[in-house]
Amino acid sequence: MIIIDRHPLVAESLAAVLTGAGVTTHVSTTAELAAVAREVKAYDPDVVLIEAAIPASPTLVGAITAQGTHVLVVSDGEHRLDVAACIEAGASGVVSTGRSTENMVAAVRQAVAGRRVITPRDEADLLVELREHRRTTEKRLNQFATLSARESDVLGAMMQGMSAAAIAERSYVSVATIRSQIKAILRKLGVNSQLAAVAMAYRAGWTPEDNQRLHGRNPSAYRASSAATSSL
Repeated sequence: MIIIDRHPLVAESLAAVLTGAGVTTHVSTTAELAAVAREVKAYDPDVVLIEAAIPASPTLVGAITAQGTHVLVVSDGEHRLDVAACIEAGASGVVSTGRSTENMVAAVRQAVAGRRVITPRDEADLLVELREHRRTTEKRLNQFATLSARESDVLGAMMQGMSAAAIAERSYVSVATIRSQIKAILRKLGVNSQLAAVAMAYRAGWTPEDNQRLHGRNPSAYRASSAATSSL
């Protein structure tokens, strides 16, 4: 088994528990997709245990399970949406850090046998919650969907307090170009000032990365994911 967790103490504790129960474990020191792909290829584990709250966990789950390796998600009872995203990506189920050693080992064996480690009701509830969250988020961010990638970058810089001149210098374009993009941002958001645009973005919890998700996957992230998956 490979254990992937951002917290070394948690990972080592899980490893100690499982090793004591006769499970051979390897603690990964990274959650970077390509590195995890190499470790999975090298160790050929029966199960990979992944912390649900790792930002890249759904991508990791999808890449690993696509090659036939079972994945269990580790959760402390929080981060339900992260757990749901991992289940959606192909994880066999979830184990709680608060479970007994016997229950955790049983869950691992269940996953190795190809069985689900989550009840159908719990799985359905998580996926419904995830879909509802996505609908709410999409509705909240829809007003920013008309911004181009460049306009999104400019708005993000404005949120950092940067002036048009500073943005232009950083972007290697003229101040006139940045001012033109700012005017386009104000027009598309239906506001009359940069301050109002920034306030709207903060209220919505918007970031430039949201624009990428609204318009499709980041091409560089896609290439990295595809390369790692093919190397598994």
